[in-house]
Amino acid sequence: MENQVNNPLVIHCKNCGGDQSYDIVRRQYVCAHCGTETSLQDKNVEYRNWRSLRHDAVMQEVGTVKQFSCPSCGAQTIAAGDDASAECPFCQRTMIDADFAGNDLPEAIVPFKISKEEAVQKLNKWLEGRKDKAANAIKAKMDKLTGCYLPYHIVRGAFVGDMVVSLQDESKSYYPLRAFLAHTAVNASNDLDNMFLDGVEPFDFGEARTFDFGYLNHQKAKVPNVSEGQLLQRVTEETQNEVYDDLKRKMHNKEISVLLEDEGNESVNALLPVYLVKCSDKIAAAVNGQTGKVAVLTGKDKNLTGRWWLFPLIATLVVALAGYFIADIEMAMGFGMVFGIVFFVVAHNRHQDNFVKEVVTSGGSFKKHNDTRTVFFNDFGNGEVPTKLRFVTLGRILKILVVTLAVIFLPVLIAAPIQLLRGLPLSTIKVGYGAAWYITPVFFTIFAIGGLAKAMMFGFPIYEEILPNGKTKRRKMKSSTKVPMPKFLDNFQVLFADKKSGCLTIGIILFLLIGSVAAMI
Repeated sequence: MENQVNNPLVIHCKNCGGDQSYDIVRRQYVCAHCGTETSLQDKNVEYRNWRSLRHDAVMQEVGTVKQFSCPSCGAQTIAAGDDASAECPFCQRTMIDADFAGNDLPEAIVPFKISKEEAVQKLNKWLEGRKDKAANAIKAKMDKLTGCYLPYHIVRGAFVGDMVVSLQDESKSYYPLRAFLAHTAVNASNDLDNMFLDGVEPFDFGEARTFDFGYLNHQKAKVPNVSEGQLLQRVTEETQNEVYDDLKRKMHNKEISVLLEDEGNESVNALLPVYLVKCSDKIAAAVNGQTGKVAVLTGKDKNLTGRWWLFPLIATLVVALAGYFIADIEMAMGFGMVFGIVFFVVAHNRHQDNFVKEVVTSGGSFKKHNDTRTVFFNDFGNGEVPTKLRFVTLGRILKILVVTLAVIFLPVLIAAPIQLLRGLPLSTIKVGYGAAWYITPVFFTIFAIGGLAKAMMFGFPIYEEILPNGKTKRRKMKSSTKVPMPKFLDNFQVLFADKKSGCLTIGIILFLLIGSVAAMI
């Protein structure tokens, strides 16, 4: 465990001391240098033994530590014994000495890399030109920016579970997977907004060190104050969110969820470096003490789906331009009207307000870590093998597009051969005269095609086995998923409830179709 002592957040080979990474297929840690394999269970036992020995060693230093308690906000911090400063880093009130019990001792620490002066420069640079309420409040309290180590639990380990794809209504498809999370940081403090702290991530855990109190000579460390139940809930949420983010990018689908079960993980108590200035319960700023990334809690609420109208607007303009280049302005207007109505209705029906506290960062991204891996596993008859799933492909999109256009322009497709048989050029077809067909039945048809397309794509994925050489091989697998009829199509069944209503419906459709064809020619 020599190398383990240097950085408990990095897994080292017991044979040669090199870095070991987790092979999610073999479920083993594998050394990149000598190839030594170590099971997840053995590594966890090894780590727990190290943790026990390290705890005893750190406890011998407890006598050199002071604990401070804030009578205003309730925050508790620890510092080296000769630290005379007693100002709360969260509310800037005078703190009171308290006895340190030595509970929840940290095992790892990521040291501060930038000074307070550099942190102030980073924050000032980000605030340049900003004159909103949050910026003014932060500028007024810039001298209160304080460095503090914040308590986290760094979760690493393997999980098994399912990706759940929502199809229509109550119907769902389940796809088995395994996941490995190397460094998922879970905030162990109740004194600061969790999303706000997420804003300063990521940290480079390769620079972590084994904790000792010498790191607190010039900085305070926040004492964790979440209950065991709260911590367990946060670990569950953070790990599922990390896997969800990874899958969302791969699947091109936000309408998924993740169910995970622990297959063997450990959480390392760690301290991470952050500079803080808190102006109120709603406004605060933080600077990553290692990377200099800035995060600001603005005091405003942000609607994550506030621009739901943007995509249908762009889609409508694109379709309208396509109609113009294909034919003329008349076609552009027809395309824009028909598709625009559908795009906006569908987008509005899918839209749900989702308000959260607004956190803005200097990095421009809320992405936290790149060390979460997920792999699907399926049995094609010879045991479980790693599998790649694909839902949305170019071929499938083109098929849906062709079917949709064929339905929309059915009168044109019928009128074209009629005109040719009559010896007339296709340019004589008055495409705009099919407006009655375009608007009335096609409006519902596009909904039907869209709903069924989603059910077909996400109910029946394309399976590709991942071979040992990294290449993929297409595989077929019988699916137990029953593709549901979209709920909005249930209303159409009323039109065909009996012979009389069915004949009337068919008659109206034929009347519109024949009338549109006649008008065109």
